Amino acid sequence: MRKRTRISLGIVALIICWAVAMGAELPRQNPARQAALNQVGVIDALLAGNYRGSVTIGDLRRLGDFGLGTFDGLDGEMVVLDGVARQVAADGVARRAPDAWTTPFAQVVRFAPDMHCVLPAGADLKTIEERLDSVIGDANCFAAVRVDATFASLTARSVPAQKPPYRPLAEVAKSQSVFPFQNTRGTLVGLRCPAFSRGLAVPGWHWHFLTEERKRGGHVLALALGGAAQPEAQIMRVRRFSLALPQNGLSDFDLSRDRSVELRSVEGGR
Repeated sequence: MRKRTRISLGIVALIICWAVAMGAELPRQNPARQAALNQVGVIDALLAGNYRGSVTIGDLRRLGDFGLGTFDGLDGEMVVLDGVARQVAADGVARRAPDAWTTPFAQVVRFAPDMHCVLPAGADLKTIEERLDSVIGDANCFAAVRVDATFASLTARSVPAQKPPYRPLAEVAKSQSVFPFQNTRGTLVGLRCPAFSRGLAVPGWHWHFLTEERKRGGHVLALALGGAAQPEAQIMRVRRFSLALPQNGLSDFDLSRDRSVELRSVEGGR
């Protein structure tokens, strides 16, 4: 038995030496344990009017502690921060969302930043996104970003709850509530999806906001950082993506056409 064990260990050692000699990189981490961006629903289905919740908030929080989305009936904006899911309703007020509520579309991740960068004082949203893209480098990976800062100005929005038959999101967005903030401290929750995710997710950056006391917020339309401070962005690159489709399917919606123009109008025209 000992002789067989020595032979087996010798074979393993030879394999390792061969891999090193050939320049092969041995696996360092089980891919199944790497963090994933976990998504519920499909953005094109949401644009088409699929507002029926399919996953509970309790189940969503088990998938991640950082992210964004919306609620059953498109009832406001969702912000997931530090493991707490909050609803920013059409009045702009943020409330903790019960675990029994459901969502038709959301994205969450176990936030563990692996990069940091300083943002320019007074930067607007476009400048921030360009800076982050430059630091991340790889345009074809997902990313999650948290920014705690004071904002000289910030414009957020939310939408009122809808009732069936549901209208397309581009029509609903015309009745959105807009909330201006001035000299306000708070947290940006941002997710970036690659261009190849078009149709499934929101390509590019998507931002939600909560004030420091976590009482108000919404989907970010525009902002400017405070003129003096240079806040630090916490960045997490994500190379795994998990998608959960609703149990009742999406056969009631036409997902064959390009909805990128609708998406741009809904996201704020950027």
